[in-house]
Amino acid sequence: MNEAALDAELSLPEYQALSDQDAADAVMAKAQNVRRPVDSGVLMDAAMGLGIWERLEAAAPSASTDPPARYARTMMTRLKETRPVNLDHPSVIALVQNCIQYNLMTQAEADTLNALGTVSARWVDVNDVGEVGIGAVINSRRRIAGA
Repeated sequence: MNEAALDAELSLPEYQALSDQDAADAVMAKAQNVRRPVDSGVLMDAAMGLGIWERLEAAAPSASTDPPARYARTMMTRLKETRPVNLDHPSVIALVQNCIQYNLMTQAEADTLNALGTVSARWVDVNDVGEVGIGAVINSRRRIAGA
């Protein structure tokens, strides 16, 4: 259990007036958005649904070496791979920006794809706190008070 994270959380004003059980329940119910890699198949399906895939195929004739064709082929190759895509990796960000520059996708479409990397997760999981019950809250409050 990440006691430091729990102590910091329970030090916030919104927990001060809560009973130990209510504080435990509130901590367990808390969620936050986090970034996660996205399954390439999910991204490919979204690209197809947005019409991006068709533009990538049209821009990528095999004999062409111009930048739009190279970027389109690279994007299609990456989406066909069977591993998650880290949308926050600099190379992926650069590839998406190049696709926007060459009208292979719009900024709005890129934003829609990028949003797939944001998921809601339990605060206790994100912060490696684990299950929080009344005992954890009592112990945390004692640490906070310096007792």
